[in-house]
Amino acid sequence: MGFRDALRADARLAQEYAQLKLSLAGKYRDDREAYTHSKTKFVQQVLQSVGLAQASET
Repeated sequence: MGFRDALRADARLAQEYAQLKLSLAGKYRDDREAYTHSKTKFVQQVLQSVGLAQASET
């Protein structure tokens, strides 16, 4: 829920996520796992920015 709420609260962030998803959908058309994995860094950064995740060491 925190991720969704963060996107709803910030139109710029929501647009950035939408663009990322479109780009990845084209790149990983036949690889759902890679598509999902490629969104992970963005999602983690958003969650961290709203205090719902710790910084990753990767």
